[in-house]
Amino acid sequence: MLKHADSYNVIAIGAGPANLSLAALAAPILDISLNVLESSEKVKWHPGLLLAGAVMQTSPLKDLVTPADPTSAYSFLAYLHDKKRLYQAIVRGLASVTRSEFEDYLRWAAAKLANIQFGEHVSAVELRGEAFNIITNCRKYQTGTIVLGVGRVPSVPEWGRNAPPNEVFHGSTLLLRRRELSGKRVVVVGGGQSGAEIFLHLLSGACGPLGTLTWVTRRASIFALEDSPFVNEWFFPQHGDWFFDQSEAARKQTLERQSLASDGVNCSTLRAIYNTLYDREVHRQSYPAHVKVYVDTTAEDLRGMSPFRLDLRQRKTGTSSQHVADIVVLATGYRTEIPSFLEPIAGRLKVLNAPGGSQEIVVDKEFSARFDGPEKCRLYVQNGARLQRGIADTNLSLVPWRASQILNSIIGRVAYDCAPGTGVIEWSSVGFERAC
Repeated sequence: MLKHADSYNVIAIGAGPANLSLAALAAPILDISLNVLESSEKVKWHPGLLLAGAVMQTSPLKDLVTPADPTSAYSFLAYLHDKKRLYQAIVRGLASVTRSEFEDYLRWAAAKLANIQFGEHVSAVELRGEAFNIITNCRKYQTGTIVLGVGRVPSVPEWGRNAPPNEVFHGSTLLLRRRELSGKRVVVVGGGQSGAEIFLHLLSGACGPLGTLTWVTRRASIFALEDSPFVNEWFFPQHGDWFFDQSEAARKQTLERQSLASDGVNCSTLRAIYNTLYDREVHRQSYPAHVKVYVDTTAEDLRGMSPFRLDLRQRKTGTSSQHVADIVVLATGYRTEIPSFLEPIAGRLKVLNAPGGSQEIVVDKEFSARFDGPEKCRLYVQNGARLQRGIADTNLSLVPWRASQILNSIIGRVAYDCAPGTGVIEWSSVGFERAC
């Protein structure tokens, strides 16, 4: 039986980086009672992809709080100090922070916060009068404000959705599944950072000596991450504000042009792969017996049962071929979807259909959903508005800034200064004609 309803000013659903940032920045604000609900028993940050040596693609200073409040007790530097590793980290350099260490930081921050409820699975969000009624496996909650931070879900090609899950699976679950793949013919589909890390992981023998290893990407090559100073200004708040004011067509075109700034591969990973392949030739290693990399190639269909026949098509020539595989690992990205627990109020939300099968809740400039309900009821969306707020929305870079915007909106005053900082690129068009 569910316990009686608990009432809070704000209920945040999901304890990933977005809502951990919200909770950390809300901690010193005395007029907010905030509770975070998380279905897992502990913080889990891409557990299936915490491969040995995998490093962050963003600076650890873009943590839960530092860009919004450098003095916060929940910063990555405070974590290093608490763990007695700060001096070592300074000597080593912060450019080599592993994803495993960053996950440990997230768990450390969650442990310091007293308002993270683990093991609470939200099954429904209903509207009851002037408030939301949130039903979990443990109790009911009442609130006027919900902050959604459940993250995105794996994007799986249609041909892989009904395949045997132990043989055809998304890369995000790699370490949660079978580790021993000796003698297997393995295909990795996807040419971004995850695909590269998975390919290197398998090539290095982490899952045993493979029979064959094949890497397939639709891109014209295995492209590096665009990481120049000017490109990184796409991850500034002012770019997100500029992006929000553009037409839907302009936003889509901009995101297409920016793809390698979020989906390219770290140069260190590319060099590690190339060097491993070179050393394989030098030492005439027998396993995997064959290693092939196909670019400008799409995986079109999957036939039979293991061993499968994967249909490949060369994009420029249209030439098709079949590739035999025992295991197919899908490094095919993620998509945004409307959580099933919002079904009772889904008809009151405006939804935007985005590329790749994603669906985004339409939000305003302060990340508040357009909601056809009581004025006192507000639903904020974190990490779910890439087509509306730009490339940084699904990246760690602006997590504290977005959480600050949401907190300021909730309390109706400025608790955190969210004004744009300095930048080299001028995104605003104000005064452009005059300057010309």
